[in-house]
Amino acid sequence: MTEENYRVLDRDSLPDYLAGIPAVVEVLGEGADLEILEIGDGNLNFVYRVNNASDANRSVIVKQAVPYLRMVGEEWPLSRDRMTYEIRALTLYNEVVPDLVPTIFHADEDMSVLIMQCLSDHIILRLGMIDGVVYPKVATDIGNFMADTLFKTSHWSMGSLERRELMDRFTMNAELCKLTEEFIFTFPYMEHDSNYSNPATDAWAKEHVHTDTQYKLDVLAFKDLFVSKPDALLHADLHSGSLMVNQDESYVIDMEFAYFGPFGFDVGKVISNFLLCCTSHFHRAGGAEYREWLLEQIPVIWNTFESRFLELWKAADDSAMLIDGLLTADEAERLRQEFMTNLLRESAGFAACSMARRTLGIAGVADVRDIEDLDVRSKLEIANLKLSKRLMAERNTLSSIDDMLAIIRDFYSSPVL
Repeated sequence: MTEENYRVLDRDSLPDYLAGIPAVVEVLGEGADLEILEIGDGNLNFVYRVNNASDANRSVIVKQAVPYLRMVGEEWPLSRDRMTYEIRALTLYNEVVPDLVPTIFHADEDMSVLIMQCLSDHIILRLGMIDGVVYPKVATDIGNFMADTLFKTSHWSMGSLERRELMDRFTMNAELCKLTEEFIFTFPYMEHDSNYSNPATDAWAKEHVHTDTQYKLDVLAFKDLFVSKPDALLHADLHSGSLMVNQDESYVIDMEFAYFGPFGFDVGKVISNFLLCCTSHFHRAGGAEYREWLLEQIPVIWNTFESRFLELWKAADDSAMLIDGLLTADEAERLRQEFMTNLLRESAGFAACSMARRTLGIAGVADVRDIEDLDVRSKLEIANLKLSKRLMAERNTLSSIDDMLAIIRDFYSSPVL
């Protein structure tokens, strides 16, 4: 990535830039009048939808990283490297799970630009879930995405040299890893200027989070895993805001946080977002019926993930970890069973961290944060913190996803509002 070739694109400069890219011209049409709309609502980057003015179906998404945190502005400098890693991750995902990610039309690491398929027939999953929409395929799609991307980039699948070469392409995604380390595993559990504030929630957190030594030590143990356990290439920001869905398809987007980390991080973040939404529907219109659908998706996600992960594992040839003849069939089966149990417990702990982060940290979720009544919002936030603490405390009792679901159902059997 070089600075001399970089410039920030805007609506005025985009047409000339796109006209020089044959693959994009093929999609939009040569010489077409273009409609350009900024659609990004994320924290980091600028995102534009570019349409042929005469045919809105001929469109692309243009995403560019700027050298600062978009949600704050130029006073918070941030390297453009994040787009380099998103380009590399999406390129890999186009090979590994092409049906579950947008197609790349053009990528330019020097310009920190990614141009990709427009998903105009899809909606951000979080927005649909807030409205109580049922998506029959999303849980299966999420489970398959995680199984394929995590297993196929792990030491259980790849040879040692090949894998280390791949790891080297993501090692220096340092700034976004630091954001995760601070905003998920540090700041929410103490008084910090970056944290969100709601008076009643603040008071509860001060008494029941900031002073809970065991909970904070448990969170630090998961921070240690995040920092030190390079199991596989993570999406690392996989949640209901990074999925575009409709009734038939699901696409994973926004992988600029990609790096090598612990298997359970992606799994736990996904589960936490279904729980955060579930809590919100004690107030929102979906009510008990939609809460039940959300809870039912958790075992679907896990069982799909586990089944596909094990299928890939059993079919794998020699890898950095295993070669034929090392284990008997019974020993290999025992290894896989114990591995998946530990991974479930790890996922539960990361889910607990994610729930606390989204409640107390700077980047909340609209499921709860967009509720205007502060008293209602605080009760929902405190419920999410209580569930976070319970999942963390009881994670090592889990032997199956049914055990986790039983804990969650028991928690929700008590009044939330």
